[in-house]
Amino acid sequence: MESCSTWVPLLCAIVVTLGILLLIYGIVMSLLKYIMKDSSIPAGDIVSNHNWMNFSCTSIQISHTIYYSKTYYCNICELLLIPAGAIVCDSCGIYVDARCIKLAEKKFKCKATTLPNDQPMLHHWIKGNLPARAICEFCHTKCGTASALIHWSCCWCQCYAHDECKNKNDMHICLFGKFQSMIIPPYSLDVSDKPKAGQKHLELRSIIPPAWPDWTPLIVVANRKAGNNDGAEILSLFRRLLNPIQVFDLSNRDPVAALEWCQLLEDKPCNFLVAGGDGTVAWLLNAIHKLKLKATPSVAILPLGTGNDLSRVLGWGKEPNPKFELTDILQRIQTAHSVKLDRWAVSMNSESPGLGFRGEQQGMFMYNYLSVGVDAQIALNFHRMRESKFYICSHRIFNKLLYLGFGTQQVIGRRCKHLDKRIEVYLDGEQINLPSIESIVILNIPSWGAGVKLWELGLEGNAKFSEQSINDGMLEVCAIYSSFHIAQLQMGVSKPHRLGQAHTVKIKLIESYAVQIDGEPWLQGPCEFTITHCDQASMLTSNEKL
Repeated sequence: MESCSTWVPLLCAIVVTLGILLLIYGIVMSLLKYIMKDSSIPAGDIVSNHNWMNFSCTSIQISHTIYYSKTYYCNICELLLIPAGAIVCDSCGIYVDARCIKLAEKKFKCKATTLPNDQPMLHHWIKGNLPARAICEFCHTKCGTASALIHWSCCWCQCYAHDECKNKNDMHICLFGKFQSMIIPPYSLDVSDKPKAGQKHLELRSIIPPAWPDWTPLIVVANRKAGNNDGAEILSLFRRLLNPIQVFDLSNRDPVAALEWCQLLEDKPCNFLVAGGDGTVAWLLNAIHKLKLKATPSVAILPLGTGNDLSRVLGWGKEPNPKFELTDILQRIQTAHSVKLDRWAVSMNSESPGLGFRGEQQGMFMYNYLSVGVDAQIALNFHRMRESKFYICSHRIFNKLLYLGFGTQQVIGRRCKHLDKRIEVYLDGEQINLPSIESIVILNIPSWGAGVKLWELGLEGNAKFSEQSINDGMLEVCAIYSSFHIAQLQMGVSKPHRLGQAHTVKIKLIESYAVQIDGEPWLQGPCEFTITHCDQASMLTSNEKL
């Protein structure tokens, strides 16, 4: 017993000593990492190769006439290519067939994303495959009209030239064309000279703004799987018009990676273009709020989702026009103006975090609307179907048919019947009496359910309520009677039951119901959540629809 009593304190002392030593080691290593930390961020691949894609893999019929002709010729063997078999580098515009890819990679350099800042920026000429209406930059006559691989285009400024005109002006400085103010020139990027062992990306240390008036670089973010894989084509087309380093695929990189560029720009403003639905837009806006940037970027939208309510409100349209050209988007961004959008914080206290329900949530934000009940249940059913292995078609029309089917199912099943007996609604601290309803909708923008102007329906002549605004710090709260009532609202033959307008909204759920925020649904157990004003996001609004 005496030996045990001797060893036990000794072992405890050894354990405590080891713990203290490990703690000291951790503190020292943390300090060393902080002192020696590298403020650079990943910029691009160390080896700048061509980014090949099948030209026939377009999923939406965006017009390519501004970049490409109707016939394509291989830049290696100069033989006519069948569009279904054409392979193109989406950064520089080199066309090849499958047999010539390796030779093309050896013979042609791709668009240089970074260059030394002491070198002049010359045109990067690509031979042939010009659009039918191409005009020579130097002699101002037509070029590229013959059925052969002739004449030239610059993959930076999109200008065209005859052979003789190009030879006369071969050392002509490239000024990046009419979208100069949106492009980050390669010589503006200060990158590390010597990559570290095993490093896949160049490290960007700083951005040197060019001496251009009104320079506001555009960062494009999209998920290549979004919108029936339309996002892949959008990313590809923007790599051609901008510096490829400005284009981010959200399927393999977080929005924070794109926003780190804003930190290097410091006080210099920049704009973002989000190609996606309301959920993707909210993802980026949340990341902007999290980083607390010195100069808050403004966000434009290229709608690829199903509802696209925020895009409709800001004038970017409900979906891409099948006949639009990509340059139309850039032109509209150039002329767009900034507008503030209220950001609402949603704090939630849940009684039942288990059983598949969401528990307590921190950092949730709302930009469009929040709803509880039948419309959220329809969205949840659609979301589950889209995530299942049986979902093999992601076309926008098919998605709308699915929504219609789930809506019809709710007309018969009425899963959210008597919601008014299982929910409490408080507007600015005052409890609201509810009629027999199946849904509560809390609006921040004047569009809901893929374009329904819910608050405006039947509002004319109603002096009790004011018109809706996206930046007045006020929420509009409506009730919906049933799934059939939703169909009537979508056709504009009915109006919602308006509960009121408020600066703060509190909801108490007594039983589990479907909830959605900005089109992202889930099943929520009994809980209490409060919606309060947080701050404002900066958006770009267009007066023309796409």
